[in-house]
Amino acid sequence: MLILVLMLCLATAVYVALRRRDVLSLYLLGMSVCNLVMLAGIVIYIAKMGGTAAQQRAFLFLVPELQTWLQFLPLSMDKLGYVVAIGRSLYPLFALLAALETTMIPFFRRRLKGLRILACIPPALWLIYYYPRTFRTLIDGRLWVLPILINVVLAGIVVYLAAAAVLMVLEYRATTMPVFKRNFRYVLLCFLSISVLYLLYAVKDPAQIYNMFISEYIRLGITSYISSSLPGLGWIVLGLCTVFSVVLGSYSMVRYTQVNYDDTRQDLILQRKFDAAGMGVSVFVHGVKNQLLSSRVLHKKLSRALAEDPPDLEKIRACAGQLNELNEGMLRRMDELYRSVKNNAITLTPVSVEQLAFTAVERFHGKYPDRPVSVELTTHRQVLADLGHLSEAICNLLCNGFEAALQAGRDNPRVELLARGERMWTVLEVRDNGKGIPAELQNKIFEPFFTSKNTNYNWGMGLYYVRKIVKSHLGRLRLESRPDQGTSFFIMLPLYDAHEEE
Repeated sequence: MLILVLMLCLATAVYVALRRRDVLSLYLLGMSVCNLVMLAGIVIYIAKMGGTAAQQRAFLFLVPELQTWLQFLPLSMDKLGYVVAIGRSLYPLFALLAALETTMIPFFRRRLKGLRILACIPPALWLIYYYPRTFRTLIDGRLWVLPILINVVLAGIVVYLAAAAVLMVLEYRATTMPVFKRNFRYVLLCFLSISVLYLLYAVKDPAQIYNMFISEYIRLGITSYISSSLPGLGWIVLGLCTVFSVVLGSYSMVRYTQVNYDDTRQDLILQRKFDAAGMGVSVFVHGVKNQLLSSRVLHKKLSRALAEDPPDLEKIRACAGQLNELNEGMLRRMDELYRSVKNNAITLTPVSVEQLAFTAVERFHGKYPDRPVSVELTTHRQVLADLGHLSEAICNLLCNGFEAALQAGRDNPRVELLARGERMWTVLEVRDNGKGIPAELQNKIFEPFFTSKNTNYNWGMGLYYVRKIVKSHLGRLRLESRPDQGTSFFIMLPLYDAHEEE
């Protein structure tokens, strides 16, 4: 049974690594492989030694045939012991590397390369020490050295895992954005569950498999891997703890992957819908735009003619003004549709967050000159951005937020623009105090041509355009909304300079 649950954990880790294809998932895969290597060596060793109780056989082998097959594998005790030592020694290294990959503490980020090299040194020394020939040379005739080295290696393992756990917990507590906190929670749960499984078996010293100083290990209080001292209930508890750790770790890894998978799937769905809706759009746009230009010419002629006609002059002028406003609005939306259909060039250059926010607010005031925007910048980072396109996208979100607050009938309609550094991202948040977006519409609002506003003035391309621009900046667009509490859109841009201090 133990081998089966470990294979489940390994299969999950491989799935995560193939799905995400990032450094952190590779480190999680390394942790799972080390666990499997260590425990597989222990199980084979126990099978070769025999003499196991019924509870042990059920827990370790599930069926007697598996024990018999493992018993006759052509592996020496030296090789088995060193296999266990490899898994036991490398697991803390992968755990600490995973923690260093997640931390955003400036001190560690600036020294990341050097810390990775330093982290490799103790595990390398452990592997040299546990190599059978080296081990026998060091211990032969010097039994007093054995307890010292056992405690030194075990203390090193504890230090590595404790340091990794502290870094991850600190990073989790420092994370404030809900989507990041949820995603990082899965990483933390995966790390803790796999580490608990590791510690259940790593407290024993793998050199005992070389079968050299069994009596010395007993004197030191270290029980053998083949010890049957656990009662039947103890083996049941050990089995349940193992299964629980593997299941929790596997679930956390899958959930960690699901966030990116959902984003990719939604992008594909939106692209298909836009491609379907876009068939014939260019011809349609060309024809309608010509009609609108003709309408503008007619409006000018009508205005000149009406200027000579005194009866109901104000009413006719008002109608003419409304016609002009409609035409101008349709032309603006037509240009917006062109931007969405046409693959405009995106030029990414370093832009300060202050400049990006100022330009977006300035554009917003071009439409709503007397409406204030609350701006709060808690980071001075630069981002790689096309200032024109990205500021237009932020302006679109600001306008949508303000209009949502107006439609909600708020006494004080409010829209805010906030910027902060969040782990590997620079986050721009647009927040309003409207009624919020119902859960059933939160995915639909990004679809092309979907709108809840007057379709004479809005064709539903705004949020699709915003999402497209953010994706072209290698970023992500997130939505958090609660009924009657407003909506927040998060534009998450990759960190431009990981060594820059806040």
